[in-house]
Amino acid sequence: MSELTIAHLSDFHLCIGPGSWRDLLTKRLYGRLAWRRRSTEFEPAILESMIDDLGRQDPDLIVITGDQTHLGRLAEYHAARALLETLGDPGKVMIIPGNHDAYVPGAWEAGRRLWAGYLSGDDASEAVDGEIFYPVSRCRNGVEIIGLDTACPRPWWLATGKLGRDQLERLDGLLAAAAGQGRARVILIHHPPVPDLADWRRRLEDENALAEILAARGAELILHGHIHRRSRCLLVAGERRIPVFGVPAAAARGRLPERRSRYNLYRFSWSRKQGWRLAWKERRYSVSRSGFITETEWCDKFR
Repeated sequence: MSELTIAHLSDFHLCIGPGSWRDLLTKRLYGRLAWRRRSTEFEPAILESMIDDLGRQDPDLIVITGDQTHLGRLAEYHAARALLETLGDPGKVMIIPGNHDAYVPGAWEAGRRLWAGYLSGDDASEAVDGEIFYPVSRCRNGVEIIGLDTACPRPWWLATGKLGRDQLERLDGLLAAAAGQGRARVILIHHPPVPDLADWRRRLEDENALAEILAARGAELILHGHIHRRSRCLLVAGERRIPVFGVPAAAARGRLPERRSRYNLYRFSWSRKQGWRLAWKERRYSVSRSGFITETEWCDKFR
């Protein structure tokens, strides 16, 4: 039997330093004002506790679904790089960008270069002169992990994401090829692809186009971030029902349980008799214990 365990966390929102006067002329001013509220709910000690707990769980691969930074500033890119290194080397950790990582035009190039190893897939042709052509993919024990990029600068009142026609066309081919090789397929995407999980100003703009591809090609699991709360549902795409999971911000104390820090573990197993099977386990932060505990033991059914 072949097995692979993936840990899923998201949305570090590292906010470093006061910024510069130039930030007052960009969307970063809005983000800095919003941070006054968010910073009261984000605790660095919770993120440190999560990293320790991940070490004890020892997954085969750690995936992070975007928003490593809050304002997309160079100091934040460096801080995120240091944090990624504490989680593991690029072979152990795979990330995708979020809208906050590409918060203002021109900023993301620096982050992309600093994080290149963690962003890239197995195919060197996905990256040319520091630019990464999405989707990227890594294959581990018969499981294809596919990273998408929905991050693009938007006006201050919007946090929408978009895949674009070229990326969708490449995704279509990648999903078809992986299925033809008998691989389980995991999609990493920052913006949730399910209608109504995010409001109009935070939605995935081309979610319908993505759903058409998934209806034709399928996938075994979709993981997202962005909305800062626990979510678990099925994406209905044609006759397919695809499990979709989201996790809260990694450092969130959370006034509500569904917004409190947690990460999920997903275990894929394959046998000749049963084919691919998926089970998951949830680990959440306990305020009373100041550490992570198991919320849901290994489960393989949606209830």
